[in-house]
This record gives sequence, structure tokens and C-alpha cells, in this order.
Amino acid sequence: MIAYLLLAHGNPAHLQRLIARLRSDGTAFFIHVDAKADGRAFAHLGAADVTLVPAPVAVHWGDFSQVEAILLLMKTALAAGSFTRFVLLSGVDYPLWPTTSINAFFAAQPDAEYINLVAMPCAAAGKPLARLTSYTLRPTLSPLHRLLLRVLLKARIIPRQRDLQPALGTLKPYGGSTWWALTRGACTYLVDYVARNPGLVRFFKGTQYADETFLHTILGNSPFMANVRRNLTYTDWSAGGASPANMSASHIDYFRTNTQFGAGDVYGSGPMIFARKFSDSDAALLQAMDAQLSHGAHDRSTIEAHDNGN
Repeated sequence: MIAYLLLAHGNPAHLQRLIARLRSDGTAFFIHVDAKADGRAFAHLGAADVTLVPAPVAVHWGDFSQVEAILLLMKTALAAGSFTRFVLLSGVDYPLWPTTSINAFFAAQPDAEYINLVAMPCAAAGKPLARLTSYTLRPTLSPLHRLLLRVLLKARIIPRQRDLQPALGTLKPYGGSTWWALTRGACTYLVDYVARNPGLVRFFKGTQYADETFLHTILGNSPFMANVRRNLTYTDWSAGGASPANMSASHIDYFRTNTQFGAGDVYGSGPMIFARKFSDSDAALLQAMDAQLSHGAHDRSTIEAHDNGN
């Protein structure tokens, strides 16, 4: 049974298409709509297999609020049923495989944890230790609170450069990508660890891009590390900058000939099952992609060959 955890802040028409494409017996969808977005645009998505998470978080780019939204999705899904696989996607993702093949893939790999992980620092992955050691003011703080902290930082009462050891203790820092597909055991472990370690939470609230380091550091130091494999979501960062490229017709050609991440990737090899990002205006593109990639593209033998057990 698969629980899809979806982070959304716009493009409700695409999100509806994504859900329809992944829907099958035994799957359910849990949606966190950014509290800053117009929730009314997503109200029509509610269904027996779709839960719109109540009391959503106002998510800010690069802030710990994205981790808070992810944890809220995890907790909601864990309490809702006996799901064995939890897949975190953005609301602008889309599958590259047929749903039956995706379900078979996860069923064949019940213990694998699909999440990008590298020990920090890692220059090749763009994960410097400065992401953790440089104190960052949260955008969610009130203007008065931010002003007070700036004064304290300028006076060096609060150090801008922080020592990791008091907060992390014996934990080794890890970084990676936001998106993953984890087992129920891993999600339960993460939720429980966060509840037992408020000091670690406080530390990561003062970091940037915690969605790429916080859960990764916990999981990288856990018994689940032995089962970690690279994640399953393709994102095109080739243009550089703060945001990935939108998918286009050229990407369909790419996916036809590149069905998995190569061994030269910093996170290792593995199958590409999802891609981001798409928008409400990409209906024609998605129809073409469905027609060219999905029909018979991945049978059971291909699925097993792609995974390689690594």
C-alpha cells in the first residue's frame, strides 16, 4: 500500500491529473497545500482516497517550514492506515512509468529507502558544511524578532558561525535532495526521532535548505542507512540557478533513451520513475509523454533490471 505525500502551492489542475494518473487500489494521497496559497483552488480534490492536510504550514523557500510540512504529511499518513511505502512528491511532479509498473517496483523492493544521501561536505553535490554552520534568520520570524536577532548577531552575542558538535553530537551530517520514497519503518523512525530531539530541531531551524539536510542526517545515522539507494525523481538543473527547468518536449526524447540515472551521477545509478516540474499549462505535453513513454515501457523484467539491488 502506497501513501503519496504531495507538497503543493499552485497548479491545482496538474495536481488533479497527477493524482488521477497514480490512482489505484491500495494507494492514497495526502496533500499539504501551502498556507500562503488559496486553499479553495484545491478543495475539489477531496475524495475517499485524498486527504487535504488540515492546519497546513506557511512554507517558505529554503526554510525549515518545508520540513515541518513534510513531517505533517508523514504523521497524517502514518495515522491514516497501514501503508508500507511513503512517496514524497511535489505537486508539479509526474510519473514516467505506468502505475502498475510503479506498484510492482515498490512491491519487489519492500525494504529499500530511495533518498539521495551524501556525507557533508560534498562539493560534487553542492552540499557545503556552511549550510549548517552559518546561522540563518528564518523568514517566519516577526519583524521585531528578526531585528533583535540581527542586533545580537552584529554584536556577536549570537555567533553567526556555529559549532556542529553540540547540536549533532555523534551524528554525522548528510545532505541530499528533498524528494524520496521511504518505507513505513523509516518514516516512523524519523517522526519518533524528531519528537525525542527538540534540540536538533532548534538547530536546524537556523539553517538554510533544511529540507535537504535534516531528515537526511537522521536517516544517514540510522539502521536504515544500509538500505539507502538513490532517489527516483528526475530534476533538470542544467541551466543552473535556484529553480530547476520546466519539462519540455525535448525532455520526452531524453526520457525515451535515458531510463535511469547513470553511475556517474553523484548520488549513484537507479531508475527514473518521476520527473519535475510541470504546470497547469502542460496538458498537451503530458498527453504526448503518456503516449510515448507509458504504454508497455516497463514490464516486470525491466523493473527488476533497472533496480540492480544497489
